[in-house]
Amino acid sequence: MNKTQEKFNKKEEKSTFRRILPQIFASTAMNFLFVGFGMGVAIPTIVIPALTGLKNRDENEFLRFTDVQASWFASVSYISQPFGSLLSAVILEYLGHRKSMILVDILHIIGWLMLYFASSVVELFIAVVILGIGVGFIEAPILTYVGEITEPSIRGVMTSAALFSAGSGFTFLLFLGTQTTWRTASLICCSVPIVTAISCLFIPDSPYWLLSKNREKDAFKSLQWLRGAANEEIVIQEFSEMKFYNENANKCIPCQKKRVTICSHTESFREKAKEMLRKRTLKPFLLVLSFFTFYQLSGMHAMRSYLVQLFETFDSPIDSNWASVIFGIMATSANIVCTISVKFIGKRRLSLISMAFASLSCFALALYAFMVIPHEWSSFDKHMKGPSEQLEDGLTYIPFVLFLILSFATNVGIVPIPWMLISEVFPIKTRGLAGGLIVAFYTFISCITTKTYLDLERALAVWGTILFYGVIGAIGFVFIFLFIPETEKCTLEDIERHFSDNKRKLTDIKIQKNIKVDTNQNAMSEVHDNKAFEKN
Repeated sequence: MNKTQEKFNKKEEKSTFRRILPQIFASTAMNFLFVGFGMGVAIPTIVIPALTGLKNRDENEFLRFTDVQASWFASVSYISQPFGSLLSAVILEYLGHRKSMILVDILHIIGWLMLYFASSVVELFIAVVILGIGVGFIEAPILTYVGEITEPSIRGVMTSAALFSAGSGFTFLLFLGTQTTWRTASLICCSVPIVTAISCLFIPDSPYWLLSKNREKDAFKSLQWLRGAANEEIVIQEFSEMKFYNENANKCIPCQKKRVTICSHTESFREKAKEMLRKRTLKPFLLVLSFFTFYQLSGMHAMRSYLVQLFETFDSPIDSNWASVIFGIMATSANIVCTISVKFIGKRRLSLISMAFASLSCFALALYAFMVIPHEWSSFDKHMKGPSEQLEDGLTYIPFVLFLILSFATNVGIVPIPWMLISEVFPIKTRGLAGGLIVAFYTFISCITTKTYLDLERALAVWGTILFYGVIGAIGFVFIFLFIPETEKCTLEDIERHFSDNKRKLTDIKIQKNIKVDTNQNAMSEVHDNKAFEKN
């Protein structure tokens, strides 16, 4: 009996692995685009010190930045990212994920080559604008794709893996900055979109997207592939749930209210825009939007493009280039911890821990800067004498360690969790548009926080600027505690029903799991009240 049970368990484990492996492969192929995302975000960090003369100045380099040009270069890509985000919301609807991502790879190739061959400051700005459009284009589509193709048990892990990929790209480019010039680093980065374009040829489109295009057979084949080329009997239950959910979510509002079985109406853009104002979309939209705002203003994001010069200002005990690489390694390590732990700890608790430590590290950094760094100093100035010369040797590591804590704390929860929520909390009907708008707003705030960092330093000094970020982080902690629900291990249908319920307040943070599907009748059981989908 024991041998029979062991044989059965091994067979079940093998079956589970075979079912999950294609989902991992498809997610990884898409997530590899996030490596390019991370490198696109990191490029100002190695270009600005070189062209302002603060660090890594190449004798053969003829281009130069002023302080104002440097702050614009750090933020200009964020100005173009909303255009990429809005463009993705339109193009994704017609082309699907695979073709859309191949298209954005072409944009990235053009951007990296323009950086390498740039002969003027204007060309540099055009190159980062092109990269910014590509970065904005990929953010929401990749995460929605991963959210749609993966099972609830691994969805959190695979979406957090996307952020790990971005962190890896960020760290890799910082490492290249220690080994070669920014031009050569740009040329090396050009290889990444080429590889990702080839990878996208071997994965299927999302079955949800295929169903939305009335390609039911292709959707079923896609789901079979994603579940390990399983027989029809194995995936019929999940496909029935998916089909019912898609049919109900894509009905026009009048047909939903009349409970019409088949809806043949084509909604106008105006009607789709109205869908954005329904509670099942508006509630999660406002929550995720607010989460991203606190993420942007919690410190690390605004300082990221100026890491090398900040380490110079704090008189890092190790070379500032390598200090920024270690900073990136800590961020990537945090992404790994998030990938492993989110399934057990949950997104909500991980966010709270992350925001708390990020805020505390900002407070400690601000106190150190207030006590040690002259208040008239700016990280954009080159200083001949470091402030740490006044301190004992052991104390010079304090700001370096605090920066590492800030990096780890931010990337273990604050950074990945809102991106995971994008792939989960919106109804399929508005997922593309809502995700695109969220990312557009995110990049707009990114531009503001990055561009205004120089102005904040001049107005508040280094210590006051970091203190400001710490206070915002503390407010963000309260927001997460009061309003962000736990979505880990919940189905997309569970989450949508939660936000569709009129009786629930924003402070109701527990999502109920009680959906069942009758595969013979292809309808929801009486446990589920379909009115939530119809009225909200």
